[in-house]
Amino acid sequence: MAFSGPTFAQDAGLQRRTEMSRELITLSAGPNFMKLIEQSVSDQLEKSIHDQSAEAVWVRENMPAMARRMMTRIMDDMAPLYAQTFNEAELSAQIDFYRTPVGRSVASKTVELGLAQEEMLQGAMASFLTEFEAKYCAQFDCGGEDGQAAVKPGRS
Repeated sequence: MAFSGPTFAQDAGLQRRTEMSRELITLSAGPNFMKLIEQSVSDQLEKSIHDQSAEAVWVRENMPAMARRMMTRIMDDMAPLYAQTFNEAELSAQIDFYRTPVGRSVASKTVELGLAQEEMLQGAMASFLTEFEAKYCAQFDCGGEDGQAAVKPGRS
């Protein structure tokens, strides 16, 4: 499904900016972007899925490539958004930067930083939700024996 954000008016330079946007997105992601995404997904799966059932093995073997394909689609969907947001001069300046050695280094570090931030945010969110649930259930009856939330059946 394509991004359904703000609608921008079509203009004569949109096609050129879209082409430039694709180049910018590729450059700013860095040369190892897809490898880093696949490795990150693999690492997360190894940490979270420890069993050796056929299903778990299948997930560990197939999800990284699926994540790579998803990221490719997302990057493709981002190009029109970039094209509608930036003018040619802005796109050109960014492309010129990411073509330099410093730009390539920034792109590589930005991806690595983003993956590290995602992991940190996931840990912070899990900690927040655990604390919230404990305090909520201390204040209100959550139905568990020890005041913790009881597992409620899902809807069928």
